[in-house]
Parts: sequence; C-alpha cells; structure tokens
Amino acid sequence: MRVWVAAAVAAVLAYGSLAKAADLMRAPPAPPRAAAVAPGLPDWAGPYLGLHAGYMSAGGELTFPGSDEFHFLDPKGFVGGALAGYSKQAGRLVYGIEGDVAFVSAKKTIDIGFAPTPSDSQLETKITWNGHVRSRVGYAFDRLMPFVAGGLAVAGVDNKAVDNVAGATATWSGTRVGWSLGGGIDYALMSRAVLRFEYLYDNFGTQSLGAQTAGAVAFSDRDHKLDSHTLRGAVSWRF
Repeated sequence: MRVWVAAAVAAVLAYGSLAKAADLMRAPPAPPRAAAVAPGLPDWAGPYLGLHAGYMSAGGELTFPGSDEFHFLDPKGFVGGALAGYSKQAGRLVYGIEGDVAFVSAKKTIDIGFAPTPSDSQLETKITWNGHVRSRVGYAFDRLMPFVAGGLAVAGVDNKAVDNVAGATATWSGTRVGWSLGGGIDYALMSRAVLRFEYLYDNFGTQSLGAQTAGAVAFSDRDHKLDSHTLRGAVSWRF
C-alpha cells in the first residue's frame, strides 16, 4: 500500500514539473497593439497631397533714401498651386508640417510723372510666384479641424521703374524671403478627401534696390517694403 501511495505522489509531482516546464517554454502572449487613434476620434494622421487657389492682396511701399518721396504699390490677383504635408495625432491634437508652391498673378502699376502726362514716368511691382514651409497645429472634432500655421514664406518679386519719354526701364527681380502666419479650417468630406479654407499673412520686410543706369537715364536707389494677405481654398487627399 505504501508503495502505491508513494508511486501516486511521485506521478503527481512529475506531472506538475512537466506542466511548469511546458509553461516556461511557451512564449508569452504579445501585448495588444495600441490603436493610432482612440476609438470614436477622427483620424487625421498621415501624408496628404492637394491643390489650392485663392486671392492675394499685397501691400508695398517704395521709399527713397535722402528724400521725402514715397509711393504705395499694392499688387492684387490670383494665386494657385499645389500643397503637400504630413500630420501626426495625439488624441484630438493634430500637428505636422506642410509645404506649398503657387503661381501668382498680382501686379500694380502707378503713374508718378508730372502733369499733364503723369504716365511719362511709372513704377510697377509684380509678384509672380510664392511658396511656404509651415508647421501646423489643429484640434480635431468629428469632421472639422480648426488649425493655426506658421513658418517660412518665399516669393518671386519684380520691381520696375519706367521712363516712357526716354524709353528706359530699370528692373529689380529676385526672391524675397520672410515669415508667414495664419489659420483656417479643414473639413473631411469623406474618409480621405478634405476641404479647406484659410488665411495667410506673409511679411517680407524691406529690401534695398540699388541704383541703375539705363541708357542716359539714372534711376536712384530705393527701398521696397512688402507684405501680403491671402485668402484661399484647398482640396486634399489623405493617404
């Protein structure tokens, strides 16, 4: 009898040891994957591409060092192009970076000659293109996300001074670099398509335009101060 009891105890102990060994050899279960966005929240994360178009109103001021002369030139016109960006999301907070480039058709020409023919002398400012690299921060509701954005602004700007009597023109062309600040609203039409309406303010500071001579006409140096306001809409597709 004792022999049978001892054998039974030994069998139970052996089975327990084997079970523990099997548990140790078995890989622990993988932790559940955390969802990128909490259930019930809209998903705004990921890359996106889009097109934008709108209206620009720029403010320009030409001053002449050493004199009291100054002139206002305010180019206005169409702006349109492409944009691309990438967003991350933490709860309802959405943040990321975006770049855009656009064709701009904004020009202003003024007559500054003496009466009776003011058009004998003219000044012109034209903006031909612009672009931005901006950080964006938004707060996501169901399909609506208001946001603010700011960063770098660049633009292609042409300035001209024309003497129509002598047939002479001085041209200053170049790329202006400044800063941008604005905000708007994104609205998700479907799971991936997004509509946007936004405002941008770009400030390019003041640039010195050196003196030039065209033929027999000498055009003095001048300073050009420039900023712009843009209202635009956009449609984008999130991937």
